[in-house]
Amino acid sequence: MLEGGHSRSETFKALSGGKVKDRVLAGWIGGRRDPVLRKRHAVKVNILVALMGIWGLLGGIAGLVQINDGGIVMAVAMVLIVGVIPLLFAWGFYQGIAVVYTIYITFTISQIPRELAGFSEEPVSTLLGVAFILAMVFYAAWVKSLLFPDLAMIGPKKIKGQFVFAN
Repeated sequence: MLEGGHSRSETFKALSGGKVKDRVLAGWIGGRRDPVLRKRHAVKVNILVALMGIWGLLGGIAGLVQINDGGIVMAVAMVLIVGVIPLLFAWGFYQGIAVVYTIYITFTISQIPRELAGFSEEPVSTLLGVAFILAMVFYAAWVKSLLFPDLAMIGPKKIKGQFVFAN
């Protein structure tokens, strides 16, 4: 229906009340990639992809440094965890997958307390690292809100008990 030119609101009204719960249906409609919005915000998405790519490369290098401390197995595990995961997020951002934005934001926010663990030993670098991480999270959330205006932080937007769609 959306490909046929129907608005998101019309599509939701036509399909709601069926076998699929309205919240799930609204999430599917709201999470659908809009080529016009993607093109309009392509530079912002590309900046986010580049930053995540750099983050992944730095993570991979940091993982390789673990060869001296933990051996080859530890180094390969660190490269896979710290290097590959940001590259997967970058791929999801580039593809315009709404759930990737949500997973990145929630996963990264959940890791902030772990990042603050080294505060007493190196407060300046810890605060700089946390500031960079928070900046990335807020930037990703902002890009998500531009690309998927029908989605809230988690799930579809609902105002006064009704799901709302920007047409």
